[in-house]
Amino acid sequence: MNRVISLVLVALLSAAALSAQTEKRKLEFGEEADLSVRKGAFSFEPLSYFAFGDHLFMMAEGDMNEYHGTNNTEFFMNIVELRVHPYSSGMFSLGLDFDWDYYRLDGDHLWVPDSSKEKVSIVPMAESGIKKIKKSRLSVRTLSVPLAFEQSFGQLTLRVGVEGNYNFPAVSRFKGENQSGGKVKEWKNGERFADTIKTNSFTYGFFGSFSYGGLGAYIKYSPMCQFAEGFGPQFRTISVGVVTGLGM
Repeated sequence: MNRVISLVLVALLSAAALSAQTEKRKLEFGEEADLSVRKGAFSFEPLSYFAFGDHLFMMAEGDMNEYHGTNNTEFFMNIVELRVHPYSSGMFSLGLDFDWDYYRLDGDHLWVPDSSKEKVSIVPMAESGIKKIKKSRLSVRTLSVPLAFEQSFGQLTLRVGVEGNYNFPAVSRFKGENQSGGKVKEWKNGERFADTIKTNSFTYGFFGSFSYGGLGAYIKYSPMCQFAEGFGPQFRTISVGVVTGLGM
């Protein structure tokens, strides 16, 4: 159900982005204007694309290799993009994106922060004092700066590039029941909630995508571990998903 709700929200946001790029607003005196700032070969575009996908794990160590789960979602959206157009069907771009990733564990394991709330580990339910797990999730929010080249062939658009990432501290949340049957919902406070888990503050990655008529697919490879060594599980990811808004 959560995945369906997320997909619906992404679809609505994507539709809004496409509408913002393709429809012009009428000014008071009948003059037309859009949200772009253009000057010759340069353009300054807000909300150029949205994307939604899943993480595939590579070289995961320890418990993360076995219990990393099957619902590890990535959502990212462009905030603003500076474009350089050397010719009509191609462009270079430098952007600013917001990326949100979350990792949900499989089965009877959960994320447990230590007393410092800077380190997190994977703990079996039997050792945690928890009777039932409804949700154990670790999320990371990131500001990314993608440098890309985009080439259009009619309605088909290809895009490749590299990105630098600033990762905010990870957030651990839990929902379930304790041994006495009482509900535990630690979204803001509590032993199993933390929002200062130490990540690798700066990482980088590579990406590629293709779209037709503004809707397509993307792939991203992250060769660096998202969590600082000793503060969380070590793993690398390839993420794949859908993207909308490219080629506008």
